[in-house]
This record gives sequence, structure tokens and C-alpha cells, in this order.
Amino acid sequence: AEAVEDAFRYGKLVLATTTYNADIFPFMKEFIEHLTEKNYQNRTLGFIENGTWAPMAKKVMSAMFEKSKNITYLENSVTIKSALTDENKTAVKAMAKELV
Repeated sequence: AEAVEDAFRYGKLVLATTTYNADIFPFMKEFIEHLTEKNYQNRTLGFIENGTWAPMAKKVMSAMFEKSKNITYLENSVTIKSALTDENKTAVKAMAKELV
């Protein structure tokens, strides 16, 4: 409940999760459902996904916000395939610059 409250307190939010059976990790799915059930809108979202074979988390999370109004997505997202690479670190820095 506190994390949902914090998400509404700020105009920007970065969601990071793993791909889990071609979906997202259950706790993240539940968190996003709480946001959308409470009419989460007029915000900017960024995504960090992790998946070894076929990362799907970004796609799944984006789809969950389709009915939310006035959601803007950061241009930069991060896709990690198991371990963080130098390329991922560069993407994280680019995402951070967008958030400022």
C-alpha cells in the first residue's frame, strides 16, 4: 500500500521487473494492477526489464497501462539479459537524464 501511495506522489516512475513465464513477476503485476485500478494517469513511466531468453516485461507492463490516460513513456528503456553490461549501464544513465 505504501508503494502505491508513493507512486501517486510523484510524476515520474520507473518500473523494473523480470520476465516470468512470458509475463511479469507476480508482485509487479499486482502492483501495476493496484495503480490502474486507482486510475493512475498523467504520469511519465520508464521501464527496466530483465529476461534471459525472451524479455517481455516492457511489453507486458506497457499493455497494462493502455487504458490509463495521459501516460508518457521515457524514450530510453533498459533491457538486461541476465547480467548488467556496459551497454545497459549506458542505457540506465540515459534514462536517468530523462528523469531529471
